[in-house]
Amino acid sequence: MSIQVPLLAQTEFSKQWHANLDVRLAAILRDQQHRAATPHMSDLWQRITTATEGGKRTRPFLVQLGYHAVRSTEEPRLVDIGCAFELLHTALVIHDDIIDQDFIRRGRPTVSAHYRDQALAQQKSKAAADQIGHAVALLAGDALLSTAIELVHTACQDLAHGQRIIEIFHEAIQQSAAGELDDVVYSADITTPDLDDVLRMHRLKTAAYSFEAPLVIGALVADASEDVITRLAEFANQLGACYQIIDDVLGTFGHANTTGKPNDSDLREGKITVLIALAEGLNDTAPTVQAWREGRVSHNAMRTLLTDHDIETKARALAAECAKKARVELTHLSMPEDARTTLECLIDDLLQRNT
Repeated sequence: MSIQVPLLAQTEFSKQWHANLDVRLAAILRDQQHRAATPHMSDLWQRITTATEGGKRTRPFLVQLGYHAVRSTEEPRLVDIGCAFELLHTALVIHDDIIDQDFIRRGRPTVSAHYRDQALAQQKSKAAADQIGHAVALLAGDALLSTAIELVHTACQDLAHGQRIIEIFHEAIQQSAAGELDDVVYSADITTPDLDDVLRMHRLKTAAYSFEAPLVIGALVADASEDVITRLAEFANQLGACYQIIDDVLGTFGHANTTGKPNDSDLREGKITVLIALAEGLNDTAPTVQAWREGRVSHNAMRTLLTDHDIETKARALAAECAKKARVELTHLSMPEDARTTLECLIDDLLQRNT
């Protein structure tokens, strides 16, 4: 996820918290590199460190925001929880690149690409080099997941809601895996999903760990009421849906030099995005969409169909509806005005983003 505008309120406290997060994250990664069982694993942690660079730290920010929606005091362990979410995100991104067979992320080579290129330099075949790159990246993701889980356990085990926080973190990983599995199955044309199926997939794959879990866990650290937790969760779900719909739009109609990823990858990989589900729901385009799913219609022809039927506008309208529902949930939440303003700005930013 990339957010275009600074989300952290420009206060000395927030700036210091963000700086503390980066310092702590660097220390965690450095410690893993030093503790590595082999030189190869140490090298891999160095590549992982590179993969964490350049992110906006959105999920850690949401942990902090969930807490400050309830309390204005400082809570040092939010930094470690935030780092856990950043490591979780990096792990899932690395695994996602394997699944999608992508070698570029944020305009730079992925972990897979680094090891693939090393193999190619040793005169390995392209197929063998790709396999080596993906195998190493899989192990990188596994190592990150283990480290993230350990961080949450250590930071939260003695909190009043510590066990619940740990369970929510675990559940976010499980839900992300379920959503990713649906994505793979739908793209393989094993089943034919409708729009509701695709939106549920996105909720599981993205909203659960990127929005709901960080906000809810932050609020639980602050000992929020059940009503606040329920409304924050629903707000986060709508926010996550809005984000993923726009992400689908950018995946086909975005500019590669802005998004950092090719804008033909979703069509090339046969992904069933919100755009495809919307087009398949129209009587006059459904047969062509099905033909594309079966490989009988080119990706360029599919892009033309989406353009001619203004599917991008329909998708953006759907994202706007999710944003509207998120705003409604926000009106029912009592919180400090600066937290409310930041959440409102976040809604606007997700709707308007182009990366």
